[in-house]
Amino acid sequence: MTGTRIAGKYATALFGLARKSGIEQDVWNDLVVLRDALVAQPRFLGFLAAPQVPDEDKLNLVRVVLKDVSQTIVRDFVLFLVDKARADHLLEIIRVFGQKWDEAQGIVEATITSAVPLTGQERDRIVRRLESISGKKVRYRLETDPRILGGVVVIIGGEIIDHSVHHDLTRLRDQLRAIKVHEAA
Repeated sequence: MTGTRIAGKYATALFGLARKSGIEQDVWNDLVVLRDALVAQPRFLGFLAAPQVPDEDKLNLVRVVLKDVSQTIVRDFVLFLVDKARADHLLEIIRVFGQKWDEAQGIVEATITSAVPLTGQERDRIVRRLESISGKKVRYRLETDPRILGGVVVIIGGEIIDHSVHHDLTRLRDQLRAIKVHEAA
């Protein structure tokens, strides 16, 4: 089973438990703090995932580090992951949980790529259009890539909307190559 599939199963289970208890927001807040700590101290995750470290040492460290989380379900969940030798998937599990939380809140993530930086007005117009199309609040990230030449490429909800000049030129080239030209007799 791939890491993403593993993370998806665990994140779905945790989200379901949190939702059943009505504590999704609190669990998400605790997970964000945990994620930030793991990113700031990657050795912590390495320690939890290391097969040569005795499980009891890992479990004791988790109990100490997560003693102040607002939801004990988060600490118990991390202890469970350590016990099942799945701690190496923790960051991906948190990421997937965040996607599920966003989905429940009606939020979709988008990456908007343009050849040059967008003006505030251009950005707002694109975001409003994406919200209209998706029916959700859009959380976006802006990127620039001069290779697209002009226009925009949007990745939203796993879909790609390519309105770039590069894409249009590529399509035109392919159409022209497909035309059979016959010599006049």
